[in-house]
Amino acid sequence: MKGKILFLLFITIVFSSCQNSSQLTTLNSETKTKEIIEGRSDPYNNEVSSMSIGNYDLTGDFYDEMLRNPIDHDYEVEFDEAQNSKEIITTMGWGALESKYTEIWDKELIQIYKKLLSKLDREPREALIESQKEWLQYHLKETKFVEKTFVNNGYLGTQGSVSLGMVIRERIRERTMQLFEYRYLLDGEVEFLYQSKK
Repeated sequence: MKGKILFLLFITIVFSSCQNSSQLTTLNSETKTKEIIEGRSDPYNNEVSSMSIGNYDLTGDFYDEMLRNPIDHDYEVEFDEAQNSKEIITTMGWGALESKYTEIWDKELIQIYKKLLSKLDREPREALIESQKEWLQYHLKETKFVEKTFVNNGYLGTQGSVSLGMVIRERIRERTMQLFEYRYLLDGEVEFLYQSKK
């Protein structure tokens, strides 16, 4: 019972720390983790996790472009393959999948950040640098808090590290897409470093 209460507290904390638009995504990630471990998850739903894309592009073109991004496509393929495999997928296996795509999104984040900086004048450039520093500080502190409070103490059991991995991946993914949207608003370009392997 204590574990369930703490798990609900964890979800509440994660929700309160995210923007309104990303709250459904976090809930989806937490629910997905539980379903993965229990072996009863549906295929990854790109539309649910993409709800906060395109907040400034009123045409909807950027949103459509992001729904077709190669990283989410390959993640979904690997997720489905793992889920439909006859082999038992361990928590470590799910964690490895999350880590792999977290690293891919992180590389995209660095790439789009540099591209965006190169397109901005002095004042907007300084504002973006400050914004990115603040985002990174929040990201690292939030991860450290959840890890020390809920994962390391075993409150979430073996699924805690996978849950945290999913939240980290989604947080980096969302920030990357924000920066992609800023570039799209400037020059209409969407250019991924990552190329689909599937």
